[in-house]
Amino acid sequence: MKKIAISLIAAFTLVSCNSKTNFTSNDYGAFLGRANNNIKSFINYKYVALEIDEFSKSNIEKLTKNGTNCLAYLNVGSLENYRDYYEEFKDLTFKDYDNWPDERWIDVTNKSWQNLVVSLAKKYKNKGAFGVYLDNVDVYSIAKEEELNYQDFANSLKSVMNRVNKLGLKVMVNGGAEYFDDSNDNKDNVFNYVWGYHQEEVFSLITNYEHDIFAKQNKEDQNFYKEIASLMKKKNKEVFFLEYTKDSNLKEDIKKYCQEKQYHYYISNKVNLE
Repeated sequence: MKKIAISLIAAFTLVSCNSKTNFTSNDYGAFLGRANNNIKSFINYKYVALEIDEFSKSNIEKLTKNGTNCLAYLNVGSLENYRDYYEEFKDLTFKDYDNWPDERWIDVTNKSWQNLVVSLAKKYKNKGAFGVYLDNVDVYSIAKEEELNYQDFANSLKSVMNRVNKLGLKVMVNGGAEYFDDSNDNKDNVFNYVWGYHQEEVFSLITNYEHDIFAKQNKEDQNFYKEIASLMKKKNKEVFFLEYTKDSNLKEDIKKYCQEKQYHYYISNKVNLE
């Protein structure tokens, strides 16, 4: 995941893409780095992605009553070394996560890991979450690259999504374009368990994580991401783009594209503001 931390004074652009006209109220915000209970800035958002453990149950309830749907961050495909369960599961990791030295990809086929992820989802539901922001579904592609049994990874990811969905939570997946492309080719029913598809860097590309330097995404990857987003939209899923750029022209391109396709999106000029 490209971890995002947004402060109230941070420079960013946030636009809604729910209609083909400009819409000035807030639609979606990724506030995964916020570490306090100040919810005033979230009240008018339709969807917010949060590290929900950082917020009280009463504040999540307040947001919900005001029409804000809280998506709780839930990492299925990798393990961060700052999680309190790191020592228990670190031996299941199998590859470093590029650009994130505190994180490694994890073997999602392990039942104990799957059970932990589902138990966290249950905790987040009890705290008032609308759904989960299920991160690092791209572990499927990493398993392919490493010549692991990627079909087992695919089945395990689907099992987790199914179990989380059965809890009554909406499942928004972050990434996994190749996984869903293959699943569609194989006529897999994993789509039944997905509410939303969230893809980073469709139009933009992070070239330097430490200094917030960005470029445009290459056409091949951009077209592939657009193709999967379109597939998801046809399957009646909510589609979210998360972009990183300071380029006003590129921001306008993103805006126009999302208005046409009726996608949600968020544009930040910072990779990490923690």
